[in-house]
Amino acid sequence: MMKALILRAPGNLDYTSVPIPTPGPGDVLIRVEAALTCGTDLKAFLRGHPQIPMPGVFGHEYSGTVVAVGAGAPFAPGDEIMGVHSAPCQQCRWCLNDQENLCDSIMATKVLGTYAEYLLIPERIARTNVFPKPNRLSFEHAALLEPLACVAQGIERAVPNPNGDVLVIGPGAIGLMFVAALKHLGVKDVTLAGRNPQRLAVGEALGARPTHLNEATGQYDMVIECTGNLEIWEQSINFVRRGGKLVLFGGCKAGSQVRFDTHRLHYDDISILSPFHFGTKAVRTARNWLLHPDFDLSSLFSGDRDLADGTTVFRDLEQGKGIKYVFHP
Repeated sequence: MMKALILRAPGNLDYTSVPIPTPGPGDVLIRVEAALTCGTDLKAFLRGHPQIPMPGVFGHEYSGTVVAVGAGAPFAPGDEIMGVHSAPCQQCRWCLNDQENLCDSIMATKVLGTYAEYLLIPERIARTNVFPKPNRLSFEHAALLEPLACVAQGIERAVPNPNGDVLVIGPGAIGLMFVAALKHLGVKDVTLAGRNPQRLAVGEALGARPTHLNEATGQYDMVIECTGNLEIWEQSINFVRRGGKLVLFGGCKAGSQVRFDTHRLHYDDISILSPFHFGTKAVRTARNWLLHPDFDLSSLFSGDRDLADGTTVFRDLEQGKGIKYVFHP
């Protein structure tokens, strides 16, 4: 048996004992060394999530040490690994059209349950999207691979101009990773808008010009919306310069609808993108960023927490306290 956090219903986390998974052919079982909180898990905790079944073991950002493998697995006990929670089939029409993020079955096989002592990584994911962790990279930083891959997918789609100016709306973990990635790619002028002064200060340290959301002015070559707030989705187009791009990254609740000024959208030739998830190229891009000696996301970590305190951790995040907490199950 192992200790784990079970999401029984929105707002109801149970720290309890569950059986340790057994790896089948090609599967990998790891001891979880670091598991991170994230915005998706917060949404699931607050209101549920269609891809996170309840009741079920919670969490999907991880790194760890292999303890057991199934026949034909690509790793061996003792290997330190980093990975993401999904992998495309690489055979459906979307995969063959270089749109792996839309793979018909990308969510059919997932890694769920990182908030536990042990984690089973299914064969398809272990084969495609799990990698050795270099010694110089901490387990905490290695566990950032999944959210950073989402950012890499967004940047891959948006193709920012290093000489252009970019407004990132929302100083949560994803918005801050966008800032770090944009600066890493040489974008000189990045502004970060939000309401949380502590998070804005982190963005400033990463190289962005901070501004309060209510005081944001001007127009930008690219606007990246990272809040998933309907009102801000609608407002965000007002910050886009003629011929610019609006990247709607933050996901809204299913069934939500927004309205844009069609005159601006058409006559100002504004492109709207809404990147989702990631493909294998984005995962490898994110890994390369993490391995670069000048790419440092240490400021995103708000401290270590115990699994037994899971409810308190997510209530803190709900109130805007901290950015990413680290569990060491």
